[in-house]
Amino acid sequence: MSIAVDYFFNHSDGLAAITELMNKSIGCSLSPYQGQPDDMFSRFLGMELTLSKCEFENDRDLDFENYALHLSLRTPMGLAQLRGMQLPAMAYIAYALCFGFEVAGMLVYDGQSLLARYEQRHHNEPGENSLYDTVSNEFVEFPKHLDTLRRRLPEGSGLG
Repeated sequence: MSIAVDYFFNHSDGLAAITELMNKSIGCSLSPYQGQPDDMFSRFLGMELTLSKCEFENDRDLDFENYALHLSLRTPMGLAQLRGMQLPAMAYIAYALCFGFEVAGMLVYDGQSLLARYEQRHHNEPGENSLYDTVSNEFVEFPKHLDTLRRRLPEGSGLG
């Protein structure tokens, strides 16, 4: 069974532009999967990283329809040993996107469990923005935030 940690977000530029920005900023090599320009793919830390347009429908507290882009980090069945770094890797990617491109969004476990909803808020110094998780109502501070995310995972998720 494969497991995905997904990040849903918006960006004013199109898919090609955000792909280029991500390739430069987080060191991946997203490119069209099997020639499909709306489905970008890369291996990242041994896992499968994909970027595409969001096509999910809202489900309970998951407001997918408010986001245009879907970033997914997936571990296929044969690479279960990588799952321990999957959630931290996606949380750090979301953090980098937030400060690199002023992107805020929603972190979700396997398309079904809300882990975090991020936005930038003023914190400490005037004019200084920090990442804020509206689910926990706390500013994001690593590594503490990773523990918060792990507690939100469903039992038996395989990522804890």
